[in-house]
Amino acid sequence: MSDQDDDIFEVPEEPAEENEPDNFFIDILTGNKESASPKKLVGQKALRQLIESYGFDRGDLEVNYNPKIPGQGRRRIDIAIFRPNMEHTNENLQRIIVCRNQKKRDKLRSITEAEPDLRELTELMELIPSVTLGMWTNGQEEFLFQVERTRFEVRPKPLGVWPVPGERTSDLDRTGGVIQISAEAEGLEDALLRCRQYLNRNLGLDHKDSFKQLAVLMLAKMYDETRPTDQRKFWIKGDEPFTDAGQQAIQQRINDDIRKAKAWQPGLLARGWDLTLEPHETARLVTELARYSLSQTQPRYRTGAFRAIARSVMDGREGRYPTPLNVAEMAVQMLDPKPGERIMDCASGTGTFLGMAATHVFRQQLARLGTTPDEASPEQLLQAQNDTAAWAASNALGCDIDPFLVVTSRMNLLFTTGNPGRIFRIDARTFPDGDLDGVPAARPAVPLGSMDMVLLNPWFSTQDTVTDSSILERYDLGNNWERDEAGGYRNTGNLNTGGVPPEVLFLERAVQWVKPGTGRVAILLPDGLLGNPGDEYVRWWILRHCEVMASVDLPLEPFKVTVKEYGGVTPALSSLLLLRRRSQNELIKTEYPEYTVFMAVVDRAGVDARGNMLFQRAPDGEELIFDEEVIERVRAGGQVEVRRTTRRLRRVHDELPVVAEKYKDFRATGEVTL
Repeated sequence: MSDQDDDIFEVPEEPAEENEPDNFFIDILTGNKESASPKKLVGQKALRQLIESYGFDRGDLEVNYNPKIPGQGRRRIDIAIFRPNMEHTNENLQRIIVCRNQKKRDKLRSITEAEPDLRELTELMELIPSVTLGMWTNGQEEFLFQVERTRFEVRPKPLGVWPVPGERTSDLDRTGGVIQISAEAEGLEDALLRCRQYLNRNLGLDHKDSFKQLAVLMLAKMYDETRPTDQRKFWIKGDEPFTDAGQQAIQQRINDDIRKAKAWQPGLLARGWDLTLEPHETARLVTELARYSLSQTQPRYRTGAFRAIARSVMDGREGRYPTPLNVAEMAVQMLDPKPGERIMDCASGTGTFLGMAATHVFRQQLARLGTTPDEASPEQLLQAQNDTAAWAASNALGCDIDPFLVVTSRMNLLFTTGNPGRIFRIDARTFPDGDLDGVPAARPAVPLGSMDMVLLNPWFSTQDTVTDSSILERYDLGNNWERDEAGGYRNTGNLNTGGVPPEVLFLERAVQWVKPGTGRVAILLPDGLLGNPGDEYVRWWILRHCEVMASVDLPLEPFKVTVKEYGGVTPALSSLLLLRRRSQNELIKTEYPEYTVFMAVVDRAGVDARGNMLFQRAPDGEELIFDEEVIERVRAGGQVEVRRTTRRLRRVHDELPVVAEKYKDFRATGEVTL
């Protein structure tokens, strides 16, 4: 292997799944079914970014354009971008994109290191006089260029950002940089993952130190978007990231933003969370983030992208790992929090449940304005975000024992809504007692019995059980239980010093935290707890103290994907329980009237055990293609035009949204329709 390839690694193949995805895709431009190849998929990814983020008119794009160049014959351009509404000829060609097969690289390359791969792009830009901008991408790395043409020279110049359709190349060098774009789901996540890879692999930082650097930059970015446009600092212009003077200028602007951002959110970061990067390192990360307008990016995309970089800060010990996003989303949709309700996660981790609750409230705020995330105007998006931030400030609450995860949860909410909510460092099991630094503030803010709802994915463990009597004595379920004469169970009053699984105590604590009579709990529990004969007393306690609203049996695959990076961690089969805490008057009764419980078994949740997407299939096994109306935002004449268009799409085979919808119908009618 040559020195140039030392940082390339191959991903070993895993055994094939029985339901292996068909090797095809639906072309975003033509709607045709195409055989898949690595290069084609890179091209589709670039096209989605052009259409969904930059706002190019699909009619101005062409794949595999073959221009005839004097002295060169026919040359192939992977993606060609032409002048708006003009014939696709060399004279109207403005931008070109070269796509290459993705090689999995341990480290990201500098533009100098990638120069041999970039020659094809720069040569094409020099040969076609009308071309002013170019991009080279392999799906992991992305390099941008501008052509400067003088009377005597044609010179490609590296860029940090591209202008949107309608902006001139001269706008690249203006103070404030070019117009920031809204991010589509994949683009923002890819940008953050490149940042994390650069910090981890290029600079050698561990997961937590790299997250600290990113968190400080994200705080600065969120603060910057609260300022008037002419006062913003989080931008780059032209080739700043590639010159010493430009890197120093970027560092100075960002440091100013960070200082003011910390004053804006004084309680957000813990001591020691500071930017420690060199100017050229800061410039590399700012280049990834500066192009996006987070305030115009859907919160669902933001919290998904945040999770991609935050999940690695959990170590998987004690059964702690992030909740799959679609599982959290289903739980939130089933509980259906309203803007006036207080919601809490008492084992908040990276803040997945709170982030998904915020996206749910955001959609409700847009519905109140009479629109949807896809159709909303920039003004409506900003209004809904401000309303959601106001909700998060007082109604999004959480806690964790780990100080690092407390900051992570706060950052998730800030990144998703523009407000960090109120996340406390406390031990939920011993609250309102304890000596952790968050206890004094948490006592008046989140007293037991005050929440409208609690969502949580507690620690699962049959080995690291709780034996501390100072914790066990706070809980009914911290004691030993025995059968009584009526066929139920009685509390013996003797502590179960042999050890109680942590999820059992979290279950009782969650119920204690919600309002009697109306408070609801959504909790993930291992199936063993819900089925083992030895745990029947726990199930009896649940039925005695709660109305069981729903029980959803979940597949293992999304949890396998989530815990894969934690090495030896094996997820437990789990179910989601929705509970309503009974009132004191209800608890006086010895019997309750019969009621119907919503129950569902989920077979498919969008992914197989390796993380491959699963798509809907016909009974004969063939993948299905659907015609769906979608919204596209096209930039034309300096304005953003909302257009409806029909795309042919594959649908992910994820039954979790169906369960949430069926539960909504069940609550309205008392019946389940199949």
